Amino acid sequence: MLFGDITQKIYNIDRLRQILQVLAKYGFGYIVDRLKINQSIIPTNLFRFGPMNRLKVFDLPVPVRARKVLEELGPAFIKLGQILSTRPDIVPLEFCKEFEKLQDKVPPFELNKVEEVIQRELKKSTHELFNNFSDTPVAAASLSQVHYAELKSGEKVVVKVQRPNIKKVITTDLKILEGLAKLLEKHMEESRAYNPVAIVDEFQESILKEIDFNAEATNVVRFQLNFKDDATVYVPKIFRHVSTGKVLTLERIEGTKITDRDQIEKLGLDRRQIAVNGADAILKQVFIDGLFHADPHPGNIFIIEGNKIVFLDYGMVGRIDEETKDQLATILTAIIERDVSEISDTFLAMGMIEGVDVRKLNLGLSIIMDSYYGVPLKDLRVGPLLVDIVKLVTQYKVKVPPELFLLAKTVLTIESIGKSLYPEFDMVAQAKPFVVTLLKSRYSPKKIAKEIRKFAKDLNRLKNNLPKDLNLILNKIKKGTLKIDFEHKGLEDLILHMDKVSNRIAFSVIIAALVIGSSIIMQTDKGLLLLGFPVLGIVGFLVASFLGLGLAIGILRSGRL
Repeated sequence: MLFGDITQKIYNIDRLRQILQVLAKYGFGYIVDRLKINQSIIPTNLFRFGPMNRLKVFDLPVPVRARKVLEELGPAFIKLGQILSTRPDIVPLEFCKEFEKLQDKVPPFELNKVEEVIQRELKKSTHELFNNFSDTPVAAASLSQVHYAELKSGEKVVVKVQRPNIKKVITTDLKILEGLAKLLEKHMEESRAYNPVAIVDEFQESILKEIDFNAEATNVVRFQLNFKDDATVYVPKIFRHVSTGKVLTLERIEGTKITDRDQIEKLGLDRRQIAVNGADAILKQVFIDGLFHADPHPGNIFIIEGNKIVFLDYGMVGRIDEETKDQLATILTAIIERDVSEISDTFLAMGMIEGVDVRKLNLGLSIIMDSYYGVPLKDLRVGPLLVDIVKLVTQYKVKVPPELFLLAKTVLTIESIGKSLYPEFDMVAQAKPFVVTLLKSRYSPKKIAKEIRKFAKDLNRLKNNLPKDLNLILNKIKKGTLKIDFEHKGLEDLILHMDKVSNRIAFSVIIAALVIGSSIIMQTDKGLLLLGFPVLGIVGFLVASFLGLGLAIGILRSGRL
């Protein structure tokens, strides 16, 4: 069954019913109907949707209604919307913009439950672990909430505590989402272009990492190592002895939000230097470390003494491999040089290509680049331009790595912050040294030697394996045991129609056989007679008539005579 043993899990049934009711409430009942939920999952009488104010609901744009659905359905759906907001390759741009408004601020859970989680995870009470622990949380979100505290050693910290049973809630919603995605692909042909099942799989991997605080702790340690020799960035300390998969304790940062210009001025900090330090921190993460903070909104960036940048919340990070870093450097260079062909060639090289019209792609890129024609490099907004280009290539079915969308949004955010702090801030000038260094390293003797060694190893592996593989294939051919797996794509509908056609032909043959057989029997006078005719022949005609009528009705209903 699609949702597992759902009849034995009342909670799952109630949750599924709630999801479908919310969809109907905001005018998406037609989706529920098309999914054929009632027939394929649980009895119809479990779904009794209340009346809805159609006029009020349908006055709202579809993206707004979709956002409201996600907000009302809670943590898993809110996180799904937040992830989709960075993926214009999956959902239309108007939905991306609306999903950016998703907020997961919810009422905090009780202090006694916070203490229960800490006791269960750390095997000690808050009184044993801390000198003091704030009764009221500093922030409360759908997955966790944060409290101020002070360790026994005197360090001031923030303690992030996961909501009780949130993993159960998330797991249930993920299972239901997976089932709904399968139904979408099965019953709504137009949804297959977006691959709903793959989206849910990707989302599941992301959110399960986010509710595992060990993964966030590892990210913090990685950033500490990456910036240990950098005087412009400070990474909060992590206290492992009071951290687990559901409790995370970090150094409390007493800083100023990066967008609080009045406070920055009051403290005598340098706004220009802050803008430079923030951009350099992101550029280093991208072009040198290959690990970047993927959620650098103003609330997650503080400034401390010495114009140092402090990133908070390391739950969402992006990763870029060496090849992608090289390709990204090439794209940025091509943007600066306004080389449309180089931009499209690089995107085609880094993405999965399915019937791309390169001529139209280049034309679209030219239109974007022309809008920046005559703009001095110092005034060129790299972030918006990169976002526009990424959105364009996805429209032409170039499947670029998901991390690139996160990166484009990150660059856009940090550049906007830099411009707000210092209007003359030049992102191109900041990025140039990183790009040049990366491009130079591509042709460095060390890298060339490394690539030659890798090529030699691959060649040696091929030399060793090829004779064995060829011998194995030849032996299988001789024995007649060679098998070739063939996977078809896009032929499901054709197979379904062919199956229907063959079934109708077989049905027609059976009806014809019954008619012919019954006609022959009717010519005899043997066996039980009714009104002088053999009963068996009469029954044959009646069965043939019944089956023929059913076949005719089926053909008429299909609308294809």
